[in-house]
Amino acid sequence: MLLRTRVTLIVTVSFSLLVAGLTFAAIKSEELADERYAQATLNGQDIFWRKLVENTVQRLETDARAVATDESLVQAVEKRDPTQILALAVPIADGMRARGQVSRFEVMNRDGELLYNSRGSLLEPPTVDAGTVRTIVDSNKSVRGVLQDASRTFTATLAFPIEHKGEVIGVAVLAADMQPPLAEFKISTGSEIFLVDRIGQLSLGTDDSIWKIFEGKISVRKSRLETWQQGEIFYSVAVLPVYDGASRVIGALVTARDVTATQTRQRQIRQIAIGSVGGFLVVLLALFTVYLRRSFHPLDEAIAVLNALSRGDTSVTLEVKNDQDEIGRIAGTVGVFRDNVVKLELMQQRRERQRRRQELYIRLQMLKMSEMLEEEARAAVLADLKQIEAMAERGPEESGDTDSGKGELEVLGVAFQTMSDRIREQHLSLQELITQRTREAEVLREALRTREQLDALRQELDFARELQLSSLPQVFPPFPDRDEFRIHAGMVPAKEVGGDFYDFFLIDRYHLGFVIGDASGKGVPAAMFISIARSLIKAVAPLSSSPGECLAFVNTMLSADNPHTLFATCFYAVLDTRDGQVAYCNAGHPPSLILRTSGEVDAIRDVSGVALGVMEGLDYETGTFQLNPGDTILLYTDGVTEAQDVVSALYDEPRLIEKLGTLGGYAPQDIIAEVHRAVEAFVGEAPQFDDITMLSLSFDRVSTDLEAFDEPDRRLMLTGFKATPSVEVMNMDAAPPPVAPPPAPTPAPPPASQPAAAAAPAVKVIRPTIVAKPKPPVTVAIKKPEPAPQPAAKPAIRIINKPKIVAAAPPPPAPAPAPAPAPVAATPLQHHDHNVLKVAISNDLAELERLAGLVDSFVERHGMPERIAFNLNLCLDELITNIISYGYSDDQHHDIHVRFVLVNGTLMTEIIDDGAEYNPFTEAPEPDLALEVDDRPIGGLGVFLVKEFMDKTEYRREDGRNVVTLWKGTAEQES
Repeated sequence: MLLRTRVTLIVTVSFSLLVAGLTFAAIKSEELADERYAQATLNGQDIFWRKLVENTVQRLETDARAVATDESLVQAVEKRDPTQILALAVPIADGMRARGQVSRFEVMNRDGELLYNSRGSLLEPPTVDAGTVRTIVDSNKSVRGVLQDASRTFTATLAFPIEHKGEVIGVAVLAADMQPPLAEFKISTGSEIFLVDRIGQLSLGTDDSIWKIFEGKISVRKSRLETWQQGEIFYSVAVLPVYDGASRVIGALVTARDVTATQTRQRQIRQIAIGSVGGFLVVLLALFTVYLRRSFHPLDEAIAVLNALSRGDTSVTLEVKNDQDEIGRIAGTVGVFRDNVVKLELMQQRRERQRRRQELYIRLQMLKMSEMLEEEARAAVLADLKQIEAMAERGPEESGDTDSGKGELEVLGVAFQTMSDRIREQHLSLQELITQRTREAEVLREALRTREQLDALRQELDFARELQLSSLPQVFPPFPDRDEFRIHAGMVPAKEVGGDFYDFFLIDRYHLGFVIGDASGKGVPAAMFISIARSLIKAVAPLSSSPGECLAFVNTMLSADNPHTLFATCFYAVLDTRDGQVAYCNAGHPPSLILRTSGEVDAIRDVSGVALGVMEGLDYETGTFQLNPGDTILLYTDGVTEAQDVVSALYDEPRLIEKLGTLGGYAPQDIIAEVHRAVEAFVGEAPQFDDITMLSLSFDRVSTDLEAFDEPDRRLMLTGFKATPSVEVMNMDAAPPPVAPPPAPTPAPPPASQPAAAAAPAVKVIRPTIVAKPKPPVTVAIKKPEPAPQPAAKPAIRIINKPKIVAAAPPPPAPAPAPAPAPVAATPLQHHDHNVLKVAISNDLAELERLAGLVDSFVERHGMPERIAFNLNLCLDELITNIISYGYSDDQHHDIHVRFVLVNGTLMTEIIDDGAEYNPFTEAPEPDLALEVDDRPIGGLGVFLVKEFMDKTEYRREDGRNVVTLWKGTAEQES
């Protein structure tokens, strides 16, 4: 690089750095000013907004004092009488609404239950949640500020305690509309104002058209002021988080103001400043370059002469106008140097050219060869190249050879000999490498085949895991209409499929059965074995007189066909909700634990038998224990007590008992969660070797709605057990004999709290006995109670709580010898024909169990394969679960109609619902079965299985209803 070029570059860089520094300082200064302006603007808006909210809430305090000092209303709240509170609160609410300050008035008890709502319905969610109510009650202090209710509506709210005799008995809520503060804020700031919730959705605003620019693009978590560009328009957007009375972010206050004119002026100023600085710099550099070029011209000519002399060109001369200057002295010195060098160059020129050609040829050939070799051979060739170059650099005097031709031939001989040896070595190395790579390719192909097999096995195990978990009860609470007890359960498999199981079911109106078990081994064999054991227990339980009799029969069935000698431990118990007595049988399972209300923990160790499936014909003892209201029982598998930490220490039973003793007052689901967390904390980083399964039952109170109830005489009607004539098995294929219509019921007056249309005739609630066979299908049998003479004949109604099937029995006959048993009439919820079955279910997941039973009976009655019932129930469960979970946007009752028609060997199933329009066969995502389960996106697998199990599927929208039709051939086939 020329000297003048370097000088010019240095000056250019210096000026550029100077301009860049000044520009950076100006930008930082402007950013600092903008930051101070933004902070001042945000602080001012925040203070003004808080003042507006505080003024709005203060206007509510006068009404709040009137409500808190109203003795009649306070006494009504203490009694928790919604009717009296309604009568007292309506005038108060009307007065506040007339003054225009209060838009909502609510009264709740200290537990957060809504006693009065100025909006009319007590079923609507309250403005404040239960946690806020608990905070007000505990602290006896009001909560004030902006709150957001369940409908995402913002209100200026004052929630204050209602006291009676120094004790907080309830909470009153006064709420004002936020539109007036927003309007005042807009007038003061000249900006458009918007209130948005935590997810950025608009709740209130002054200009919806402007909000569409920012919708879905603003985060409410952080206070900030920023400039937003929309096309050619600029907006100054300020975001202020909005906090509720508990200092939680519930949304944000967003202000937007048009600042296009200001931004345009700022942009013009920046462009003018940048243009001026750039022009000045260009002009300055141009003048400096011209000056350097003219100053260095004599030196350039001198350098040209020296370059010519270095190349051997002595014809180049330099005109020196002044012999005394530096250039003239350099020219004279160059002339003398040229005369002395010419002779030496002529002598060595020929020999040097020959040697250079030789070295270049050898180097190029060896470099080409080294490029085709591996790393080790390439290094050896380069070393040989260095040796040959050293030989070529030695002169004749150093080697003692005055004949230059002989020296050149020696160098060539060494070079060609070295290249020949290297090529021979590389050829042998390549042959060995090819043989080794061939063996490795065979091993790789075998590994790929093994991986494909493992992927297929993993996919099958994933599907088995989904089926197993879906077969266990997953909906909690399972019996929402029963408040005598609470029950919860959960399982964490150690492998893809687990060897544990749990279940619970109502045997009749006052008896609840619950069971837990653990099969020997892990994986698919254990899962299949426990599936059979669970199905047998659930089918035999309603037919057994005691848990011991039930497990004895199940053990015989499991032992009779058990070629792999699998077995399972089991704990099965039946709770009588009328007195809290529990009958149980333990088949080799860890003892269950009872957490008493006193905090003591009892272990049930009195009865223990052999595991199920070990030996046929064993008897099992039935034990009993008493549960008092408030007691909780915990059933668990050995995966809890035998969990190991990193040093192989067991969690063991004493540690579990100690942990359970600290959980007094916890709900069943909380007890299971706390125990599981304790086990995880103990295990730490150690892997899980066994399934962890727990079931917790809390007995809250005894049944008080005791009515006439004939407890069935349960006896197993299967091989090896005596039958009893008191149980009759219905033939579902036979047509029922005619039944005389019952007399018209006498209507009873409706209660005061219910509308007149809700009145119904008096009924007698009796639960039918369910008779099960060792394998599906299940046959329904009803034991008819002995009729008793009554003054006025009323229809007796048989009701099953879950599922809701109602069957009418004939009226009591006149005194006569031994009346014949009465058949069950068709229920109002279903319609039977020989080849047609129509069922109407409500939008309740519990109804799926009833529907599955009806499908099993319909398939069995027409002699179709059991696989048809399994596939159809799986498809109905998937489709109807989606309808109930996602098809309705309200909490109202809806009917879902299902129709089954058997025509010419094809079973057609039709599902009709009035939910939102949705085509599951086109809108559901297609699952990628090639991915691992953890990497696969959620959704689409259930609809995929429906398409696989059914021969044909169809969807249509008709008269505002979704109609899904499924076709399945009934011939015996693999699905």
